Amino acid sequence: MYRLISLFTYKGEIVLDPFNGVGTTTLTARELNRRYIGIELSEYYYKLASERHSELEFGIDPFRKNGDTPKAKNSPVERLKKQKYQVSKKVLQLEVKNISKQLGRMPTRDDVAKLSKFPINYFDEYFISWGEVTAAARTTGMSEFKKGNETTYKLPDEMQLSLIKERSNLYLKKSKRHGIKKIE
Repeated sequence: MYRLISLFTYKGEIVLDPFNGVGTTTLTARELNRRYIGIELSEYYYKLASERHSELEFGIDPFRKNGDTPKAKNSPVERLKKQKYQVSKKVLQLEVKNISKQLGRMPTRDDVAKLSKFPINYFDEYFISWGEVTAAARTTGMSEFKKGNETTYKLPDEMQLSLIKERSNLYLKKSKRHGIKKIE
């Protein structure tokens, strides 16, 4: 968060977080001398964010590890246990999308168990529901590749590098307008 706010705002500018949660964005903005607006519907999370802002006033690090897990959440979606994924969820969803193309229909769990190169327990343990597993097969939006400006990016690293270059150029242009010189 520090990096994003530092790159895309200047001291004194306003940072808006319409889903403030526990206040990470507004706390970071405050520490970086930005003005901020945080909007939160949940009273529980609003109180947590307010407490963290108060701690900052008393010199307590609001980003410290304290081992607490919030008891309330904004989303009614069940949460998965923390785990290390052997294969990314996106790869598994794309596998289901490919099976869907082979079958010409939405695959069942049994279809995926028979046709997937990955163990069925990955699908069972990494996703909340079968609907989440098959989400990629129901849309044309998810693919292995990202297209932009007539270019197909084939590797995630290339996509990241392209985005970094684009953002860096925008930041340099913005810096020049404000009289900030590039450090060699």
